[in-house]
Amino acid sequence: MFDYLQYLSVLFLILFGMIIHKYEDKYPLEKFKRLKTFKFDMISIMISTLFVLFILDFLLNENIISFINNTFSLGESISEWPSYMCLIMALIVGDFGYYLTHRFLHLRQMWNTHQFHHSTINIYWFSGLRTSFINSLLIRIPYLIGLQMFEISYEIVSAAGIFLLVINFWIHSNLNFKYDKLLSYIFITPNFHRLHHVNDEQVAGCNFGNIFSVWDHIFGTALISDDWKKSPKGEYISWKKFPRRIIGF
Repeated sequence: MFDYLQYLSVLFLILFGMIIHKYEDKYPLEKFKRLKTFKFDMISIMISTLFVLFILDFLLNENIISFINNTFSLGESISEWPSYMCLIMALIVGDFGYYLTHRFLHLRQMWNTHQFHHSTINIYWFSGLRTSFINSLLIRIPYLIGLQMFEISYEIVSAAGIFLLVINFWIHSNLNFKYDKLLSYIFITPNFHRLHHVNDEQVAGCNFGNIFSVWDHIFGTALISDDWKKSPKGEYISWKKFPRRIIGF
């Protein structure tokens, strides 16, 4: 069951990436060449992923998992809930935690941890995976807690991880999407998240969500506008600065 679900999820991820890539070519919001950026992002992601997998393998031992379960699991109170409801609630709780964590990473004291992600000058579907080691770990914690809180099985957790990658591809995609503005009142959309990456101080501190935009609307950090979506973003990262940026300090 695990192998089947895992392989199916990875296949879906690859297929989704190919579809987004094709539609970015056909309906781009901004026109730029992705190849040079793609190479840099690929190197960054390979290094970051290896580090994160090593750390997670070290951290997610039986003692830590047991501690998380004992601390956060709702246990018998959700024993009669259907599996799909537990998964939905786990993602909602995890996404709210992500929103809070993301805002925390934008504090001056934490900015070095998150800065590498915001260095992307050309935002496109794959660029969202450019992130520092420390940032990669911190943003996973809320979803891990949510999934453990509602006792989601390991097989489904693996599929949920792929789903979150799909979301990452989607919200960073360079798409001129017709219903973007309408959907952004509930969900994070490409243009909604694109404003979060704009360098202009007038829009600093907006649109922190990952799946749902409701947290931004509730806490007053939502911005829906067409005025800045093609404004300058990111910064050039020299190879000299690369080691510190990718570590996140």
